[in-house]
Amino acid sequence: MNNIQKLSTICACVLVLGVTSRTAQAKSADKHISKSELLQAYERLVQPQTNKQPLRKIAASRVKSQHKKAPARYHAVRTAKQQLRKKYRWGGTTPKRGFDCSGLMQYAYGSAQVKLPRTASEQYRFTKRVPLSRVQTGDLIFFHTRRSRKRINHVGIYMGDGNFIHAPRRGKRVSISKLNRYWKRRTIGAGRV
Repeated sequence: MNNIQKLSTICACVLVLGVTSRTAQAKSADKHISKSELLQAYERLVQPQTNKQPLRKIAASRVKSQHKKAPARYHAVRTAKQQLRKKYRWGGTTPKRGFDCSGLMQYAYGSAQVKLPRTASEQYRFTKRVPLSRVQTGDLIFFHTRRSRKRINHVGIYMGDGNFIHAPRRGKRVSISKLNRYWKRRTIGAGRV
């Protein structure tokens, strides 16, 4: 809140709610209320009586508590983004050694205190089915890439706007891909953690 907004709020408080008798007497005596008296009136009338913190501190604490309450899926996407360009490694589950697709998902959600199973097919069974038309940030998208006989052999984490993060294959790095025609044809389904 800038100074002009604060001052107009103070004036509105004084006009609508009135002030203490001393301030009211000062107003009638010299028809002038000092800035400090307005600030005192504002603090008495606007700020919560039980909480004497300045408004800036109250607002900051609310922002911090809301950040802590953010769903795990946003935290998982943020962690997955931090792994971009890490090398692919079959069976890899850490930034230092590299990731395979399901290892990346397990690591990203693990950082948000959510324990996922190890493989893509186990993660598919673990998650709640979501239609692709309703997929949200943090949902997992499962694929069959025809490189194996397993029905589900690849997974990525959806990050919005038709994009997902995944560890594609040997020789590649963790990257963002578009859910284009190639990937849509290979999609088995989406799951919500």
